[in-house]
Amino acid sequence: MWWQRTIRSVSDSPKIGEQSGLDAYLSKTVPVWFVAALVLFFTCAIVAFGWYVKRSVYLDDHSPVARGAIAVASFPTDVKKVFKELALRQSGYHADYRYVQAHPDTTDFSGFSPVGSQLKTAIEGLVVRKGPGVPERGWRVIVGGFRIDGSVEDAAVLLSPDLEIVRYWLLAKDSATSADPPSANLTAGLTLLKDGSVIIDSAGSGLRRLDSCSRPIWSIEGGYNHAVTLDDTETTVWTFRHDDAADRAEADKIVQIAVADGKIVREFSVADVIAANPEIDVLELRRYHEAEAHENLRGKPGVWLTDPFHLNDADPLPRDLADRFPMFSAGDLAISARELNLIFVLDPRTLAIKWWRVGDTIRQHDVDWTADGRLSIFNNRMARDYSEIVEIDPATSVKTVVVGHEDVNFYTRVAGMHQRLPGGDILIVSKYQGRVIEVAPNRDKALEFYSLLSERPIVAILSEAAFLPEPALDIAAMPCGKP
Repeated sequence: MWWQRTIRSVSDSPKIGEQSGLDAYLSKTVPVWFVAALVLFFTCAIVAFGWYVKRSVYLDDHSPVARGAIAVASFPTDVKKVFKELALRQSGYHADYRYVQAHPDTTDFSGFSPVGSQLKTAIEGLVVRKGPGVPERGWRVIVGGFRIDGSVEDAAVLLSPDLEIVRYWLLAKDSATSADPPSANLTAGLTLLKDGSVIIDSAGSGLRRLDSCSRPIWSIEGGYNHAVTLDDTETTVWTFRHDDAADRAEADKIVQIAVADGKIVREFSVADVIAANPEIDVLELRRYHEAEAHENLRGKPGVWLTDPFHLNDADPLPRDLADRFPMFSAGDLAISARELNLIFVLDPRTLAIKWWRVGDTIRQHDVDWTADGRLSIFNNRMARDYSEIVEIDPATSVKTVVVGHEDVNFYTRVAGMHQRLPGGDILIVSKYQGRVIEVAPNRDKALEFYSLLSERPIVAILSEAAFLPEPALDIAAMPCGKP
């Protein structure tokens, strides 16, 4: 028939008058329409599967079926990650690849020199290049991956005003008490206290305070993440926590923690902020109102899209700067919501939103108050050519680029932080370049740091840095050091 074809197999040694079982099976006719139907069915199934996966990710669906579909769709990427890790290990690099930015923008390190050390412990690979700008004199803390006694560790190192390593803290959770590899707890936020202790946020694995010997003082389990910001009383820090709640606005919380014992002083959710500001809708830009396309429903807010807020910094207004900001009061929080390209100022007592700007920055991080009455922001400019440091005057909403691509040419797609130093320099951490840069007021580079993990070179991720004026720390008074 015109709609049939016969597939036959030639047997290697057929017996006369007989067919092998396989030959007999393959001799059966297969209708073309049946083959076409199978192809159409599998094509439609693949398209439907792809649509379902995309929908599950888009709507942040956590049902077992959705999680299974996403896992299947992620399999090629997971395989690629495995081969990437194997390649790194084959090259002689034996630490977890999540510490690493393997393709730094700068590959010529001939102008860099090793950072000196006063310690007996071998901390290798941290290099510095001095530029034409004049660096400010003080202590510098750099956080990220470092080669310590031959292995790569998640650590913080303290540099003296003479740029020598004088102390370090091991930040990863003890392997004896945690099943996670050290890099799973790669530090996302750190603040250094005057007694040499540090409060660290381990990227969703809890909040901890360690003494100057890296021993735990207290710890809090839970989904704490991003910046840890000390208030000007030095008695509390502000950070974020993501709870396991179906409503994303209920799950994302802003939390104030006591430095002394790690107790929660105050916490509120994004849902609380939304409820307190019924006429200000800047926090609800990433709701998906699917039903409204066909129905005229009232009182149905819709579901949240994936990661609708991504709060990454809450900086309290210091009392000594409050008179520079007449629109606000001491203790008001300047908050960055990355997914909304949003900066806003919130009264943590009443939850009233006092000021906001959307769209002046792109997937930004780290908003700070400045002495000249402006907000300084690390503007990532995700998926653009470069990142930059900008300032916004809340009284006029005028934006100024303070450090741009023509000055330093830095870029990190996510994360990153900066700090305005007392003399006007700006300290910048471009995390996924593994790069710390200090820029002078005339926009000349004063210092530039990398942490090299091998001679290739493989560059470690550097996640945080901080500057403290020279009198701020008394190293001799700290209870112990790392010999």
